[in-house]
Amino acid sequence: MKIVFLDIDGVLNCEGSRSRCVGYRGIDDKKAENLAKIIKATGAEIVLISTWKEDWRKTDKAHQGMMANYLDKKLKKQGLTTLDKTHDYIGERYLSRGEGILDYLVNNNVENYVILDDWQFDYDSCGLTDNYVKTDNYNGGLTEELAEKTIGILNR
Repeated sequence: MKIVFLDIDGVLNCEGSRSRCVGYRGIDDKKAENLAKIIKATGAEIVLISTWKEDWRKTDKAHQGMMANYLDKKLKKQGLTTLDKTHDYIGERYLSRGEGILDYLVNNNVENYVILDDWQFDYDSCGLTDNYVKTDNYNGGLTEELAEKTIGILNR
């Protein structure tokens, strides 16, 4: 299975985004289209790493938050769904973003993956930078060029 570990802010929206969700920056359709292009070209699944994942539910959709419903709706518009989200804790131990990704990789049958994020967090110290595509919150988020780069990583 191929995985796109997806951050939202700075990837599916950016500083100049006009769309809104509960007073926050929403998701831009063009950036969601670029994500759909990646998924269609690679057969990858989406796993959330964003703070948007907090209220997102894999199965209990009736109890997920407004932002999670908005996210699902915006992705569905592009024919996309989210497979899962990374964990923030193992027991009582907090996991950094990179550690959450490593935990997911260890516990799932992942053949290849890419991380779409506008911040590098601890990806370098976790050995994840070869599969990291940095977007830019100030200059367009997930652009067509970055979508092509992502497809190349996932299909190598």
